[in-house]
Amino acid sequence: MSILKPLAEKVKNPQMAAILIALAALATAPLFISNEFYLDGFVLVFLWGAFAGAWNILGGYAGMVSLGHNAFFAIGAYTSTLLFLNFGLSPWLGMIVGAMFAALVGVVLGLICFRLRSHYFALATLAFGQVSFIIAINWRSVTQGAEGLALPIEPDLSNMLFAGKLPYVYMGLILFLIVLAVSFAIEHSRLGYYLTAFRENEDAARALGVRTGRVRLIAIAVSAFLSAVTGTFYAQYVVYIDPISVSRLQLSVQVALFAIVGGLASSLGPAIGAIIFVPITILLRAKLGTSLPGLHMIIYATVLILVLLYMPKGIYGTLREKFFPDT
Repeated sequence: MSILKPLAEKVKNPQMAAILIALAALATAPLFISNEFYLDGFVLVFLWGAFAGAWNILGGYAGMVSLGHNAFFAIGAYTSTLLFLNFGLSPWLGMIVGAMFAALVGVVLGLICFRLRSHYFALATLAFGQVSFIIAINWRSVTQGAEGLALPIEPDLSNMLFAGKLPYVYMGLILFLIVLAVSFAIEHSRLGYYLTAFRENEDAARALGVRTGRVRLIAIAVSAFLSAVTGTFYAQYVVYIDPISVSRLQLSVQVALFAIVGGLASSLGPAIGAIIFVPITILLRAKLGTSLPGLHMIIYATVLILVLLYMPKGIYGTLREKFFPDT
């Protein structure tokens, strides 16, 4: 009983209770929905919420704003797809291979670019993301260029392919919860405190003995790893990938926006950003179609400006201060 006592105390916390109720609602609602359009919305919320959470590990906790995470997403998507198509390797294993490769690329990128600060680092990662897009477009012998790669539609658990959308909903939910758990663990660990110290004052952190280079490399490796996993999940869900869908710059901008609006450097902020904005995007595209292309980006920009002006800590940070000031 003594082991369960701390958990019971956390559940009694009003904020924790609200989070558990929200997660329970997200987990049970798809069971009562038969419309595949709405099930697709759940999949996309979980997918982009997980991707935004992965971005937040580097961009939020470490304060290193990256505009190149589309490259890690593409590495995961292309690695698992190519291994499956060319060698018959299960996407479950291909996902791990792609994630490890993305983590390695992230460490190399960090070793090169961590000397840069602020917008200079963001510009360097922007260039990295664009280079990955150019490679995906032009390396036709591997990626098939703009023609893209299609996965054979053979529903099977070993292929990570399913006939209906409900299994994808719960796969997305599991991925979403894994990223939440990793973010929460980092936030409340020594690594999280070190990253916060670096973000707030690098010189003071170094003076206190924090190995800032090392902790940032860990952060970018974990962030890249999880981003690549979301890329594999996306590829298996849509069963088709091309450079536009998995490597365009807008992916990095989108997940950064989710995290910023939801609340940086918090495990729930990016999730809240995705839960708010993904349905807005889906509804705008469904209602307006192609008559007003890009309208959702205008709305994103407007909301971002308003949040930065009136909610500088993001939606989650502001609501937490207002309703749960003692947590």
